[in-house]
Amino acid sequence: MAVAIKSCALAREPLYVQVCDLLARQIADGAWKPNAALPNEMDLAREMGVSAGTVRKALEKLETDRVVVRRQGRGTFVVDQAAPETASRFDRLRRSDGQPLAWTARLLQRSSGEPTLAEQRMLQIGPMDRVVRKQRLLSVSGLPFAVEGACLAVARLPGLEADEDKVGDWTVAALAQRHGVHLPHAYEEVRLVAAEGETATLLAVDAGAKLMLLDRVILSIEQAPIEWRSAACHMRGEYYLAEVS
Repeated sequence: MAVAIKSCALAREPLYVQVCDLLARQIADGAWKPNAALPNEMDLAREMGVSAGTVRKALEKLETDRVVVRRQGRGTFVVDQAAPETASRFDRLRRSDGQPLAWTARLLQRSSGEPTLAEQRMLQIGPMDRVVRKQRLLSVSGLPFAVEGACLAVARLPGLEADEDKVGDWTVAALAQRHGVHLPHAYEEVRLVAAEGETATLLAVDAGAKLMLLDRVILSIEQAPIEWRSAACHMRGEYYLAEVS
């Protein structure tokens, strides 16, 4: 059940943004489960004490942030962040035929503790903030394809501190959803690096071979970095797809 918003002359944010934030928090807190329908715009407007236009604008922003999906003639539904098509939306690697690249993963190691300087910078956290890390070897059709490292900012997922030892080989979308955090945005840096050391050995390539390095940071709806994932990829016929609008 939505809670009425009391407008305030001193409020810094537009009313629709306040409505958007409140609905997002209610969804994160479990008021509506993944794939559940939200009340219609008129009911939400009445319950929250705002106009239907304000609610409509808030829902449009939530859809842009991929928190909800609006289906013509059916209503507005909560997005299941852990569904495969949603969880993989940030993966931009494609096979030579244009299809999404599918891989299998082998967990190499897992650790937790205080962040490195690089982790502090990428996750925008302090030196005493805890992180959970993992390293995996990704393979395509049985051939090693990428060495991937991932790091989570523990404090950004409420309640994760108590379950830190149980995280294992996580999927960030599913993990974030369990802890009431939405992940609508990400950015990724792409550059070439030379294979060296353990990475070259794991990928079975010569030292100095060119690899594509993908550095991806996934952000919460509040724009707080949740996960930094870095993958050194040995490209064969694959490519990186960037959609430009």
